[in-house]
Amino acid sequence: MTSFSEYIHGLSDVLCKIDPSMVDRLLAALIDVHRRDACVLICGNGGSAATASHMVNDLVKAPADASGCRPFRAIGLVDCVPLFTAYANDVSYASIFSKQVEALGRKGDLLIVFSGSGNSANVVEAAKTARKNGLTVACLTGFQGGEVSKFADIHLNVPCQCMAQIEDAHLIIEHALVEILKQRLS
Repeated sequence: MTSFSEYIHGLSDVLCKIDPSMVDRLLAALIDVHRRDACVLICGNGGSAATASHMVNDLVKAPADASGCRPFRAIGLVDCVPLFTAYANDVSYASIFSKQVEALGRKGDLLIVFSGSGNSANVVEAAKTARKNGLTVACLTGFQGGEVSKFADIHLNVPCQCMAQIEDAHLIIEHALVEILKQRLS
């Protein structure tokens, strides 16, 4: 990228390439989880960890504030630093999310994974564990989707080779979902 305008133009192009049917499927899964009072577990690494944590904040607070509905039950698997560093140190870094999915996830819950590459061992293991335990798995990825996409019930891919634009798109999708939920749940 040589200019801000080029970056924004590229991001706009990428957003237009996202499959809206996958956004609709994730929206339907979120509405279903809310209706059943099931739980949403969310994880990611690096910038994707920030997006995961941000989504927990938005799901718990925004729809309930806007419509008076019951808040979502959402847990950020990146947010308990002592727990995930204990697993990283005592078991393996690859297990930091899967062990939490085992402990916190129940059949019918929803796991949302944010991963630019889709190849981080810890998100792949989380998705495998979630599928094995009867959770619905939604993966938001970039590039070609990576290994985690093999375990996705819902695979929302941002077809892009620029990690920054992938992460921007994931946050835009997250915000769009929450804004729609505020209307749909009222």
